[in-house]
Amino acid sequence: MPPGLWEAVMRIAAVFVGMPRKVRAADRQLVTAGAKSPVDSALLGFDGFAGDGVANRKYHGGRDRAACLYVAEHYAWWKQAHGFDLLPGAFCENLTVEGASEEVVCIGDIFRAGSALVQVSQPRDPCRTLDHLNGLPGLAELSRDSGKCGFHMRTLEEGVVHPGDSFELVRRDPRGIAVARVLDLYHGRSTDRELFNRLQEMTEFGVQVKQDIARKMGWG
Repeated sequence: MPPGLWEAVMRIAAVFVGMPRKVRAADRQLVTAGAKSPVDSALLGFDGFAGDGVANRKYHGGRDRAACLYVAEHYAWWKQAHGFDLLPGAFCENLTVEGASEEVVCIGDIFRAGSALVQVSQPRDPCRTLDHLNGLPGLAELSRDSGKCGFHMRTLEEGVVHPGDSFELVRRDPRGIAVARVLDLYHGRSTDRELFNRLQEMTEFGVQVKQDIARKMGWG
């Protein structure tokens, strides 16, 4: 079991939603839902937040990716390590959460987010939309290489989420597979076939990402 989860104080620092629209980014114009705006509250349903959408359903959305979370503390790391003045929302997340690091949160963990109940379903795989929206070529690759990617969640019970709400652990998945370990496998830093097999057996783990890992690793 990764250390520190039980002692961690997790709090929702910000909530963001956005619908697909044309955006003039630093280097081009694109259609994206990644340019999200902060809101005082949002209803989280089984298919995602009210007022939130996706531009490319092949890579975004679906019930295994109803909400995207990014770790609040990562923003200070980006400033210290790379000098990037990024603000919450820069990673196109729905929820910026304090204390919910990839090293301690596990696939299958269940949390109370406001009045909604959510379950961690898969790691987030950053795409180049981050580069364009932030005017930082290579940001998505740096995110993957550093493991500071965040993760996705499915909705178990619909509810309203506000900034300032707690992000409270309700049930710890007994297998204790930290999101960080899955990110290492997903992005090629690990070739742990035993871990892959365990994830394949987990109904809590997103179906699409199971297929993605198998394809990347050449494991049928």
